Amino acid sequence: MIWGVLDLAGGSVVAWKITRIEPWVRTKDPVTHHGFRPMESQPEQYGPWRWMMYINSLGGKDRSCREVPLVADRPRVVVFGDSFAEGWGLPYEQSLPAHLQTDLSSQGIEVLGFGVASYSPSLTEKWMRKLLQQGVRWNLAVVLIDAGDFWEETHDYQDFIDGKKQVKVSNKPRFFRLKWYEYSLTVQTVTALHRRLFPRRETRTPWEMAQAGNSWKLTWLSKSEAKSWLDKGLAQSGRAIERILEMGREHRFPVILVVYPYPVMMAEGRLQNEQTSFWRNFSEKNPVTLVDLSPQFVEEGVAPEQTYGKYFILGDFHWNDNGNQLVARTLAPKIIEKMNSAATGKPAN
Repeated sequence: MIWGVLDLAGGSVVAWKITRIEPWVRTKDPVTHHGFRPMESQPEQYGPWRWMMYINSLGGKDRSCREVPLVADRPRVVVFGDSFAEGWGLPYEQSLPAHLQTDLSSQGIEVLGFGVASYSPSLTEKWMRKLLQQGVRWNLAVVLIDAGDFWEETHDYQDFIDGKKQVKVSNKPRFFRLKWYEYSLTVQTVTALHRRLFPRRETRTPWEMAQAGNSWKLTWLSKSEAKSWLDKGLAQSGRAIERILEMGREHRFPVILVVYPYPVMMAEGRLQNEQTSFWRNFSEKNPVTLVDLSPQFVEEGVAPEQTYGKYFILGDFHWNDNGNQLVARTLAPKIIEKMNSAATGKPAN
C-alpha cells in the first residue's frame, strides 16, 4: 500500500509537469467546434518541430499576444482555412499570413491569419460569421480549401453542423483526463525505458511518409466506394462557401478561393481531380476568384520528390517556410488585383 501511494504520488508530479501546458491555446468552441483562446501563448510541438504559439485578441495566430482593433485604419486581408492557413508545424513568422504581410506591406495592406487546424468550409463559415458578429471587419478574404475537407464535413463534423451535437468549452487541464495507470511512476518509467531501448524505426523515406499523410481523408483518390461521401462533402462545402459569398456581398468584401495539391497528388500526377473540377465549376457559376496552386508545385524537368523537398516539411504534407513564401508570392498579385477592382468597381480578370 505504501509503495502504491508513493508510486501514484510521484507519477502524478511527473504527469502534472508534462501535461500542465498541453494544450492551452487550443480549445473547444460551441460556435465553431474548436479554435484558439485569445491572448494566450504556449510552446507547441508537432513531431520533432517545436515553436511558440501566440494568439491575438481576435483569436488568430499571430507574432505576439497583441491587441488587434476590430476595424483597421488601412486595407485588411484575412486568411481562413485549416492547418495550411494556420501554418502548422511552424512559428507564425514562417506561415502564409506572415509572408503575405511581407509581400503586401508596400501596398499599405494589413494581413491577419484566422486559419485553424482541421477546419472545413462549414467551420470556416461559422468562424467568419462569428467574427463579423463581433464587429471585426476586413476588405478581402482568402479562403483555403483542403482536399481532405470533405471527409471532415461528412465524418468528423456532420452532427455538429446539423445541430445534433453540442460542443462545450472545457477548462479542465489534460492532467485530469489521464487514465488511472498514466499517473503511475512505474508505468511511466517502464514506458520511457521501452521507448529508449526499442525506438521506433521509420523505414519509409520522408517522401513516402508525406504521401501517406492524411491518407484516410484522401481515400477518394483511390477508392470508388468513397464517391458517395465525397459528393456529399463537396456539396456541403459548396453550400458553406455560398454562404461565405453571401456574407461578402452583405459586408462588401470580395473572396478568393484557393485549392492546392497534397504530395500524393504530385506523386501520382493527379493535380487535376474531382476536387479541382468541382471548384472550377463552382467558380464559373458563382462570382468568385479561384486560384489553383497545382501549377506552382510542378517544375519542368524536376522530379516531384525534389519539388517536395524544397517546399514541404520533410516527412510531412504541410508547406515549409519556402512553400509558404511560394504560395504568398502567387497570391499577392491576385489580392492586389482583386482589391483594386473592388475599389474601382471594375471586374478583375
